Parts: sequence; C-alpha cells; structure tokens
Amino acid sequence: MKFCLLFFVFLLAFSFSYSQVFVGNVDINRDEKIKVIEVMVVDWTLRKNVRVFVDYGQKSNLNAANLANNSENQKITDPVSGKEKVFVSAASLLNFMESNNWEHYNSVIQTESNSSAFFYYFRKKCNEGLLKLFHTQPFLGHGRAGFKY
Repeated sequence: MKFCLLFFVFLLAFSFSYSQVFVGNVDINRDEKIKVIEVMVVDWTLRKNVRVFVDYGQKSNLNAANLANNSENQKITDPVSGKEKVFVSAASLLNFMESNNWEHYNSVIQTESNSSAFFYYFRKKCNEGLLKLFHTQPFLGHGRAGFKY
C-alpha cells in the first residue's frame, strides 16, 4: 500500500513539472545535459519587441558575427509552428523562462550607441514538488532528533 501511495505522489509531482522550451529544434527542458543557459536580449530603440538568442552550449556562441550568419539555432521557437517566439520586453522573457522551470541567477548589460544587449543566465529549477515532499515535512519518529531506535 505504501508503495502505491509513493508511486502516485511521484507521478503527480512529475506530471505538473513538464514544459517545453525549444531553441531551434532542441527541447532544452528535456535534454539532461543542459543545466545552464545564457540568453542574450537585444533591445533596439526603433523596434516594438526584443530579439532573444539562447546559448546552451551549441557550437556557435553569442557574438555579432555568429548571430548574423547562424542565429536560427539560437532562437526560442514555438513547438507547434516552429516560428520564432516574440517577446515584447525582457520582463516577458524572464516570466516565460521562470514559468518553464528555469531560474534566473545573474545578468550582464552591454550598451552601444543605438542598442543594448542584456545577458541573462538561467539554470534549471529542481522539481519543487519533490523538494516540498522531502524537505518540509519533519520526521515524526521516536527518540532524539527524530531517529527511530
């Protein structure tokens, strides 16, 4: 009976945590090797939205020469249509990433005459359901410090 209950709790915890973030044709949430990403947000003064480029360790990196030549594998895309996801601001990107199990932990800003580039660093969040299950419930055993004798 305990096994069935434990299995149900794990199933429930994992079912709510799955989301998809595609960069090019790679689902970075499902790739276990991807733990940390760098996201560059370029804000041009004459545009209504920002451009977003993601480096998760693929061959090209986030610099102007690579973006001009090969930026398709660095854009966040819609998993159904395959089109680039449009963000109206850096805050909309941050909200999108946080709601898709990525935790923002650092930022860097570069400014030039007509544009600014913001670099945001994210790491995958731990499964919060499992953390709550194992770390917030005190052990109600017998004896000192919660240990059973």
